[in-house]
Amino acid sequence: MTRLIIRTQKNKHDRKTAEFYAADEKKEYHTEFGTIPKKALQEGGQFVLGKEEFTILPATFIDEYARLQRGAQVVQPKDLGMIMASTGLSKDEVVVDIGAGSGFSSILFARVAKKVHAYDTDKNAVELVKKNLKALAVKNVDVALGDAYNAATVKVKDANLFFLDVPEPWKALETAKHVLKQGAWLVAYTPCITQAMHLVEALDDSFLHLKTVEVMERKWRVDGPVVRPELKDFQHTAFLTFIRKV
Repeated sequence: MTRLIIRTQKNKHDRKTAEFYAADEKKEYHTEFGTIPKKALQEGGQFVLGKEEFTILPATFIDEYARLQRGAQVVQPKDLGMIMASTGLSKDEVVVDIGAGSGFSSILFARVAKKVHAYDTDKNAVELVKKNLKALAVKNVDVALGDAYNAATVKVKDANLFFLDVPEPWKALETAKHVLKQGAWLVAYTPCITQAMHLVEALDDSFLHLKTVEVMERKWRVDGPVVRPELKDFQHTAFLTFIRKV
């Protein structure tokens, strides 16, 4: 079992803040303050190293998810949450995730959907997705080599959501027609607005563009009388373009 280790410390206003670590309870865990033995990890609860206090808890899904191995840059939860909420993704539906990368999007989709079919053109990415699926014991994701720009390589039909994280999503529209059932969703994740523009301009009468949005997340510092945005965390990730097959 993976353990979540929380190092707590008090700030100048005597409020506790926290830093998080992850560890395998079968191995001792080395920190900059000293070593936490296996026995302490297995028993959980409080553990003290010098002046530092640690709380040891069982890690939840999201704790382990955040520490999966990464290859390509991953889609952030704020964007995936918008996709699932806007499309109404449900436990009876099927997702095709193209440009799967490290598998982060597939894994979160799989928490909601009935089945996820993940594709990538990179053999190393496919292997990494498999590794991350195994790490979290995710059973309802299939991963294979496939090219968004070549419909013959994507062996799925009647999908409810077709998620594209590729450089030129407009080249995948024929694949989307092949994959999606009528009324289903195509969502493209594009770092640049020009990519979204080219995609919308390429749509034919088979598709209806509903919206292109940018989801911004801003972290705030709340520390006694100091309450202000953490400006360094206010950053762009990508544009999300929502399209329906009609």
